[in-house]
Amino acid sequence: MDLLLSVFSLCIHFRYVLGAYSSLTDEVSAVLDKLLDNYNKDVRPGLGDEPVLIETHVSIRSFGKISEMEMDYSFQCYLRQRWHDDRLKFHMDNVTEFTLSNRFLQYIWKPNTYFLNGKNSKAHNITVPNAFVRIRNDGHLYMSRRLTVNAKCPMHLHRYPMGKIKCPLKLGSFGYTTDDMVYFWKGAVDTYEGLTTSTFELGIIETYNTTSRNTLGKFSILGVDIHMHRHIGFYILQTYLPCYLITSLSWISFWINSDAAPARVLLGVTTILSTAAIGMTVREGLPRVPYATALDIFLNVCLVYEMAALIEYAAVNYFMTICSKLNAPHEDDEDEIVPPPPQRKAIYVNETDEREREILIEGDECIEMETNRYSSSCCANSWRCLIGSSSYRPAQSELTAYEPGTNVNRIDKTARIMFPGSFIVLNTLYWIGYLYFEMDS
Repeated sequence: MDLLLSVFSLCIHFRYVLGAYSSLTDEVSAVLDKLLDNYNKDVRPGLGDEPVLIETHVSIRSFGKISEMEMDYSFQCYLRQRWHDDRLKFHMDNVTEFTLSNRFLQYIWKPNTYFLNGKNSKAHNITVPNAFVRIRNDGHLYMSRRLTVNAKCPMHLHRYPMGKIKCPLKLGSFGYTTDDMVYFWKGAVDTYEGLTTSTFELGIIETYNTTSRNTLGKFSILGVDIHMHRHIGFYILQTYLPCYLITSLSWISFWINSDAAPARVLLGVTTILSTAAIGMTVREGLPRVPYATALDIFLNVCLVYEMAALIEYAAVNYFMTICSKLNAPHEDDEDEIVPPPPQRKAIYVNETDEREREILIEGDECIEMETNRYSSSCCANSWRCLIGSSSYRPAQSELTAYEPGTNVNRIDKTARIMFPGSFIVLNTLYWIGYLYFEMDS
């Protein structure tokens, strides 16, 4: 009996609630029908009076692709706007506001907001259009839409991949001037906690209000500057570290026998081609800008050092070939029979023979002086050899003793220190300059 009484009372209560809900629904429907009677959605609120004030707020939910090639970026956000419309005031007991679906938006006036620098933005319609409107009894409306915005983002790539970027976003009216509509921010643009991307790290977000003027008049514009900087870890692992290893590999030729021409030439050519292949790969995702990026400078420096290592072997081979030809003993000299020393005889030397002897002595002294003079400067000697100085080679041959099978020379010994040392100095200046000094781009 008690169970039957409980079920009966529950049914009565449910019927009462259902009746009250049905009554409230009917009342709301009646109010909405009354509000939309004689309502012209093509005319803005307060026409002829003060401009409509549009409070705007953007909440960024997630970031999409940020493309250097297309110079654009995308993100998903909630666009929220508030404004006042006297024609939608209502009065209901115990009800101050109610929320309506997106279908109601097609019957009322709403701001014709658009993105000035947008490209392929879209509204979400799965499973239903992601939009709603909330009406308050004093005529204030609140509208929220879920959008995916794709906008232009001009990028200066002088410091790529270590530079920072600033992506703008501009909102405005597609026709209403400041005489009819004025936008302003309602709070700062916010982001979801932990929002990040695989390539960039989100920085500060700046908002501002501005106006633009054209032949139709002045237009109110809201602006956002989103600051981001790239994660460099990917580029270090995929570009910088392999290039460092390849460039260091080209220096191994300084320890290889100078007679092993195929080994040293093959090593130099292989390192050059490997670095060039890496450079072509990393440039695929970049636009064809008319200036050099930081990555271009690094790759070109590596190529220069690898090319210099190959040229260094060409110089070594050249010097070794010339010295061997100038100092090698002739076969005729080996077979020459040395005559016995002549017997002491009285020799009468006339003035002509004496003069020739003096000339020969002076010539030997000149050759010795020329040899000492050429041995003073390494850079000068290299230049004389490259231009083919006729007096340098015989003088240099006096300083070099021919030893078949010589493996190490002074050029290789100097290159073992000069190449790594200068490369380390240049890279230190490179990283300090691009990481710690801001440059105007």
